[in-house]
Amino acid sequence: MSFMYGYLTLKQRNIWSLFKKGLSQSDIANKFRISRQTVNKTLTTIRAKLSKALMEAARINRIEVRRIDPLKGILVGYSPDLNSEVVITFSAKNGIQVWYKHEGNCENCRMKEECMKILLSEAEERGIKLSEEDRSKKPSELAKILFSKILSEVHE
Repeated sequence: MSFMYGYLTLKQRNIWSLFKKGLSQSDIANKFRISRQTVNKTLTTIRAKLSKALMEAARINRIEVRRIDPLKGILVGYSPDLNSEVVITFSAKNGIQVWYKHEGNCENCRMKEECMKILLSEAEERGIKLSEEDRSKKPSELAKILFSKILSEVHE
């Protein structure tokens, strides 16, 4: 268990992933051969751990929290230091990621490939379909598309 992975165990990350994909608690219970009540308790634990990890990521980065939905792995905030909107995501594969809204100079950035890999992985894990045109955009443009879709799911 580490901060990067929201303090979740591997089994908790697997349960969270299945829940995010829309499986019912009963289906998850059958898959893991545990009771539905155990899945329910595990999801309660997951919610608490992810909430703690997302809030810690916000605090470490001096981000004002606007909205949080731990079961979707999303925190929306604002960085007064950078005068920028911020999205903090959690995924079972990529762990905690902090994304600042900005117009990046992606062509000259040494992190371009890494950002693309993580953004595409986030889309896949969240079941967000991207067109080939979207997939060919630079990371800062892809991020706008991806986060507009992700944020439409987050409750006020």
